[in-house]
Amino acid sequence: MTDPLTARIWLFRSYYLTLCLFVLIWQILPLGRDDGAIPVPHLIMALTFAWLLRQPNIVPLGAVAAVFLIYDFLTHAPVGLGALIVVLASERLRRVQPEVANMTFLGEFGMVAGTIALCTLAERIILGVLLAEQAPFLQVALHAIVTIACYPVIVLVSKYLLGLDRLHAADPDNV
Repeated sequence: MTDPLTARIWLFRSYYLTLCLFVLIWQILPLGRDDGAIPVPHLIMALTFAWLLRQPNIVPLGAVAAVFLIYDFLTHAPVGLGALIVVLASERLRRVQPEVANMTFLGEFGMVAGTIALCTLAERIILGVLLAEQAPFLQVALHAIVTIACYPVIVLVSKYLLGLDRLHAADPDNV
């Protein structure tokens, strides 16, 4: 019989993958969104960063890589570029998670906002160096701002609806 901690980890891993799949399907469906409207936030990135900073053992590296590689394929983004950038950013957040665990939410939010901005900027620079076609800068910046703005909502839903609490640096489960 498995211990409750392992069962909880696998339960939340299945939640993570199910939520990512749901968001992917929702984003590729033709729902009649206008091109001039506010862009849809990158919910999978915000969800990954929120859950990674809450309990890093729930979001393994392989799952992050697979989810974002599938995201790149399904959204016709440059295959592997977004996945690589988010994997590198998530591993950076995983490394600093014990320090973030003792921060206030405002500090955590600032770190995630900076990480999302750096991911957006890195992708923009790499595509520019490769002379690839890009969306207008204002549209890309607005997409990052909307993603940053949805982060607190994802944290609230994760904490109060799904029961995903933050691990503190002193917790034995914080590995």
